[in-house]
Amino acid sequence: MLKLYSYLFVLVFFGFSCVLPSKYQNVVDEKNKLYRENESLRYLKDQSQKDKKEIEEQKQKIATTEELLFELNTKLTASKDLYSKCQSDYDKMLSENKKMLEKAFIDRSSLNEELADKQKLLAEKEKTLKKLETDLNNKKLAQELLHGDLKLREKKIDSLNTLLELKDKKLADIRKKISDLLVGYSNDEILIEKRSDGKLYITMSQDLLFEKGSDRLDAKGKAIIIKIAGAIKSETGFSILVEGHTDTDGSPSRNWDLSVQRAVAVVKVLEENGVMSQKITAAGRSQFMPLLPNTSEANKSKNRRTEIILEPNINEIIQFLN
Repeated sequence: MLKLYSYLFVLVFFGFSCVLPSKYQNVVDEKNKLYRENESLRYLKDQSQKDKKEIEEQKQKIATTEELLFELNTKLTASKDLYSKCQSDYDKMLSENKKMLEKAFIDRSSLNEELADKQKLLAEKEKTLKKLETDLNNKKLAQELLHGDLKLREKKIDSLNTLLELKDKKLADIRKKISDLLVGYSNDEILIEKRSDGKLYITMSQDLLFEKGSDRLDAKGKAIIIKIAGAIKSETGFSILVEGHTDTDGSPSRNWDLSVQRAVAVVKVLEENGVMSQKITAAGRSQFMPLLPNTSEANKSKNRRTEIILEPNINEIIQFLN
């Protein structure tokens, strides 16, 4: 472009060298005008270059900005997605938290009720424990009293054992005395024994005292009863029971009468010979307390008997214990 302007300028210059001065002036003016225009064009060109450069720079900035904007937009989209996810997680957590709070409230209410029940149960147990402690103290006191009472009873039992031992010894002495008086009789006729009930039994066969079917003592039997009376009349601390027994021969009604009448007959002889009446009891047992089954004459003979039974005075022992 600059070369074109120089070429035009040379043509104008040579052209104007052949013209008049006025035309020359015009040419000069035109030249100046062209020069100015050329300067203007140069300025515009420079300015255009600057503008173009600025435009390129702006384009570059715009491109950079667009890249940055795209990047920001991408990040924004990611942020929005993240925000949406966070919001969803938050909502989910909020819902779960609400459920947990509701459950915690229910659990707390349940625990409070359970605690109240346990406190009530504990109060009842403490009450029961206090009662047990009171009962234990009372039992300890009762045990102490019982221990003292047991010691007293032990002393009484020791004394009772001593008393019973004395009575046993006394029974043994009475047994020996009667045995000495009635020597010569067999055990089938007269049996003197202390049995497990602590009583002394003098068992006499019916044949030794009475005729069969009779309630009258014969002379031999009366003599035996008189000897027994002499051995026991002075003894104290004992009661005397006289029992009559029969076999199964005859009617039960007749056997009742016979057993009672025989016992009474023996009692009368004892009374007549010094044995105190208040110490004696007569009893008929009929056929209902046999020693052996009434299946043979030998067994029936043993069942037909009269027994004088000496036993320690129970009332005396009870009074001693009291």
